[in-house]
Amino acid sequence: MDFEEFREPTKKERRIRDYSYRKALEGVFDAKTIEAIEKLIASRVIEDIYYPVSTGKEADVYYAKSPKGEELAVKIYRIHTSAFKKIDIYVIQDKRFQARKSPIKQKWAWARREFKNLKLAYNAGVHVPKPIRLFRNVLVMQFIGRNGTPAPQLVNVEELVNPEYTFKVLINDVKLMFQKAKLVHADLSPFNILILDKKEPYIIDMAQGVRVSHPYALQFLYRDIHHIVSFFKGFLDETPDIDDIFEEITGEKPSILVKSILNEL
Repeated sequence: MDFEEFREPTKKERRIRDYSYRKALEGVFDAKTIEAIEKLIASRVIEDIYYPVSTGKEADVYYAKSPKGEELAVKIYRIHTSAFKKIDIYVIQDKRFQARKSPIKQKWAWARREFKNLKLAYNAGVHVPKPIRLFRNVLVMQFIGRNGTPAPQLVNVEELVNPEYTFKVLINDVKLMFQKAKLVHADLSPFNILILDKKEPYIIDMAQGVRVSHPYALQFLYRDIHHIVSFFKGFLDETPDIDDIFEEITGEKPSILVKSILNEL
């Protein structure tokens, strides 16, 4: 998508909060999502939502601005148009997902899960978007990019200013997440790492993150490290051994059971 073709609307063009605006949104969002957005507007968290910057199976992310002109990312979990599959392994021990619930309440719980994980990681010093506000299935956070253009995913980056630095920051973030936030991302890959200015990495998509007490936390951690090391082999002459990184983070050598998760890739 060519983001240069987008511009901020004039005052005349800016969306208006009336019946016609609601009817326009209904073509994209369900009624409860529209209500959530209007609630965030009324509480002066969001001033304007402009255009989508990424789309996924479960959620879309929109570029927005706050009343102070700050750039925001608004992540909207789709309630009725996504399958919401393959989450069972991540929500073991999470009581919010144990009882039978409506798809709407499950999506709200999944959004709350990402917001909470983002807060834990951000407070631990991990490079993640700063979480700002959550209401229902709408998550407002820091926009990672410049002037409305989002930072690219690591998988799409062909050049890094200092790959040694970027790799070091990512491994340290995984370490901080495990040791301070007591979290494992559990699905870390070049697809959910953004690179700002060809250098600074930011980890995104935290909903599936698990606590270190999760029965599969160590397996997920080993897989996360594997994905990072494997990608950076294309940028670095030498990369550290995955087992050594795992031991540095956890204080123990990976067992055969832990390493067996790579057989599932």
